[in-house]
Parts: sequence; structure tokens; C-alpha cells
Amino acid sequence: MMNSFDSGSLYLERFVTRLKVRIDFLNKKSNKFSIYRLSVFITGLVICIVGFLISKELGWILTMISIISFSIIVHFHNKLLEGIRRHAVYLGIKEEHLARMNLNWEKIPDPIVNTVSEDLTIEKDLDLLGKGSLQNLIDISVSYEGSMLLRKWLTDYKPVSEKIQYRQNIIKELSALVRFRDKFLLRSKLISKKFLECEKIVYWMEKSSGTEMPVWLLPVTSILILTYLTLFLLFIFNLMSPPFWLIFLLIYFFLYSTYVGKLKPVIEESIALGFHLKKLLFLFLYIEKTSTSKSRNLSNFLKSFQNNEISANFKLKKLQRVISALIIRENPIIRLILNILFPYDIFVGIRLLKSRKEIKENIKYWIEKLNELECFISLANFAFLFPDYVYPEIENTDKNRFNVQSMGHPLIKRSNKVCNDFSLDGKNEIIIITGSNMSGKSTFLRTIGINLCLSYAGAPVNASYFNTSLYDLFTCIKVNDSVIDGISYFYAEVKRLKQLLDEFGNKDSLQKFFLIDEIFKGTNNRERLTGSRA
Repeated sequence: MMNSFDSGSLYLERFVTRLKVRIDFLNKKSNKFSIYRLSVFITGLVICIVGFLISKELGWILTMISIISFSIIVHFHNKLLEGIRRHAVYLGIKEEHLARMNLNWEKIPDPIVNTVSEDLTIEKDLDLLGKGSLQNLIDISVSYEGSMLLRKWLTDYKPVSEKIQYRQNIIKELSALVRFRDKFLLRSKLISKKFLECEKIVYWMEKSSGTEMPVWLLPVTSILILTYLTLFLLFIFNLMSPPFWLIFLLIYFFLYSTYVGKLKPVIEESIALGFHLKKLLFLFLYIEKTSTSKSRNLSNFLKSFQNNEISANFKLKKLQRVISALIIRENPIIRLILNILFPYDIFVGIRLLKSRKEIKENIKYWIEKLNELECFISLANFAFLFPDYVYPEIENTDKNRFNVQSMGHPLIKRSNKVCNDFSLDGKNEIIIITGSNMSGKSTFLRTIGINLCLSYAGAPVNASYFNTSLYDLFTCIKVNDSVIDGISYFYAEVKRLKQLLDEFGNKDSLQKFFLIDEIFKGTNNRERLTGSRA
């Protein structure tokens, strides 16, 4: 009988196959449309020429019919091409999911931040960060900040039971909403495959906070333009001989150059942020329109985006329209024409400052909630891809408890994975694990640690049963010496263990759960024995 993981993997493989078949069908249809376009264009051209040869009126009628026919074909072909693109992006998302299920690291995108600092001892010991790590397996964030928040969740060594339970409730509900998660990723990738950088938006809001335009500027410049255009027309039709219009034009351009010069940095930065703001807007639009009435915890969380009083959707739409208006004037000729006929830059610049001011108050809150949602989506997707993993039971009592059954390492392929039962029930209990070389002792220690990190993040763990108290995790597994700093392997390990001993004196911290691999292996056997006993 097929287990839940195998059936899920088989379903995903079939789904990917169906998408590929669909894309092939649409591509063949697109090729036919290309032939239709060319045929309609050539036929229309020939008919128009023949029509003009017969009569001028018939020629213009046939020309209009040809243009309308060609436009209809182009419209439907463009819709088809957009559909092909959507299917291709969706296929990429599903193929990534399948790669994560099978731990096919070559097809799993690199993490946003691929480096791990030497100071991050536990992160290195347990392979939490970097290429081929736990975060690399889980992370499907659409923003740099969302990915960094997920790193924080996975490396939260001061767990709080209420926070874990809150995350579990949302992740459980979200794991069942496959369509919601996939559409969220699809909308983001359709705009751009580049990661959203929310901090750039916040920085732009704060950096230009001192830029203000006088209230009188827009009405005065509008009156100046209306006046010089009127005088110019009178001058052209010889109704006024002196070129008074030049005086008003010069005054207008003096005011324009003075104040638009102050707006220029804000305008340029706004245009540069256009992609980020567009992506942010599209994600918020999707979130606000999504109904999750059956998912109580998730619905409560999404109300952060759906509150009409501080609607992210409404205010970001206004800002997006302003930036679209700014992009129009990027062409120097169009900019000149627009600003000669209307104080375009001043009008759009003032609207930009006003819109930015309205958003500035809430933008940090919206982004924080978006980043949280990204983490929930990543962990919910992880739960969906590994349906045989279980959510841990967190003990709120003072007892030190750690009881697991069939616990395995989530980064080891199933064909090579060995699962074990393990329990700790006594206070200040120390267990020494022995065995021959390459028997899996180090892997077992890492298995405990990485599953504890998963449980404290609110995610399901690789086990059939997982019950644990809250611990402050400590590891000493991958100790490295340093030739540059003059630190031997033995001294590096002693320094790390000294940190553990110092932590034991901290009465405010949680009970320690420490994992030490081959203690004092940097020295001889006698000293190892003495040090280990101590």
C-alpha cells in the first residue's frame, strides 16, 4: 500500500507531466496563430491595394476592415502567449516542489543568502543555513526580508510555547490551501523572478521625508501656462504684436527648474523602485481578495491586510498610478511636450509626495506582516510536501521531557535514512552514545538538533511522534581550528565548551539541551577521558 509521501510525490509528478503536455499544446496553437497573423496581414495588404485601385472609398473601407481583423488576431495571440508564460512559470514552481520532495539539490534554487558566518556555530553544526541546508529546503520566500525572517525562526533558540502553538495553527490551515500558496508564488514570479527588497521601499520613504512643495506652486504654474498659451495663440494669429507670452514662459520655467530640481532625486528613486512597488501591490491585491473563512487562525492573520481603515491595497494603488505617470515622462521629448502644455512634473511630483506620506505611516507594519506570511507559506509548503511528518507536542510543564519515535533527518534521502526512537525524562540527564566509526553517531546528534529547530519554528518534524519540553539548544559538532588566529582544534573546542559552562550559570535561561560530538577529540586519549569526566 502506498504511503502519504509516495502518493503525494506521484500526484505532483503527474501534475508536472500534465502541465508540460498543456504547454506543448499551447505552443502548437501559438505557431498556428503566427501563421494566421501573417496570412491576415498579407491578405489585408493585397485587398487594400486592390480596393484603392477600384475606388478610394472602397480602399479605405477595406483598410479599416483589415486593421480590425489583424488587431483581433493579435489580441487573441497575445492572450495565448501570456497563458503560455503563466503555465511555464507555474510549471517551474511545481518542478521546484518536486525537487524539494526528492531532495534534488541541483534543481532547488540557491538560498538568497548563501554564506554562513563563522560565528553561527549551531547553524553550521546542524546545517540550518546555506546551500543544501534546512532553510534551502524550506524557503520559498519572495522577498529578501521574508527569507531573513525565516532564518530567524529556524534559529530561535529561546522558544516560547504560545508562539509555537500560534505558528502551528496557521501553518496547519495554510498547508491545506495549495491553490492560495501557489497563486501567491505565481503572481510574484509573473512580475519578476527577482526577489522583492522591502527595505529599499522603507528606506526611500524615510530618506526623502524632508522634501515638501509649497501649496501655491501648482495653481501658480497652471495659471502661468494658461496665460502664455493664450498670449502665444494671440501672437500667432497677429492679434497681439509684442511677444509677451515669452515673459510668462520664462517665469514658468524658472519656477519649474527651481522646484523640480528638488523633486528630481525623489522622482528618480521612485522610478527605480517601480518594480518593487508593483510586486508589493500585486501581492497585497491578491491577499486582500482572498477569502479564507474556513481557516479561522489564518483569516485573523490576514485581517492585517484587509482592514479598510489602513488598506494597503488602496494606498499602494494610488502610489503605483503616480509612478506609472512618472515613467511616461522618461522620454525627454514627451517630457518637454507635457511640461509645456501642463505643469506635469510638478503635478505628479506633488501627488507622489502626498501618496508617499499616506503610506509611510503603515508601510513597515504591512511589510512585517507580508514577511510573516512568507514564512508561514514556506513552512506550510514544507508540511504539504512531507505529509508523513508530524507536528510536535510542546510540554508547558517544568519537567524536562524529550520523547520521539521514528525520528529521521529531513536532509537525508529516504532511501538512505535510518529512523530511531529516543527519550530523555530525567533532570540533568547525560547520555553518551557509542559505536563504531561511520555508524551514524554524529548524524543522530544532528537529527535531534535539526528536528528541535523545526519544532520551535512551528513546523512539522521528521518523526512519527515528537514530544518535547522547551530547551535552550547548544551544539559542539563541527569545530574548526584557525591558522590565522592561532587557534588549535583543541583550543577551539575548549572555548566552545567554556561557553556552555558559562550558560549553566544563567538562572534566567531555559534548561540546556546540549549535543557534543566526540568530546575533546583534538587531544590524546588520557586527556580526553579526564576532560569528559569533568
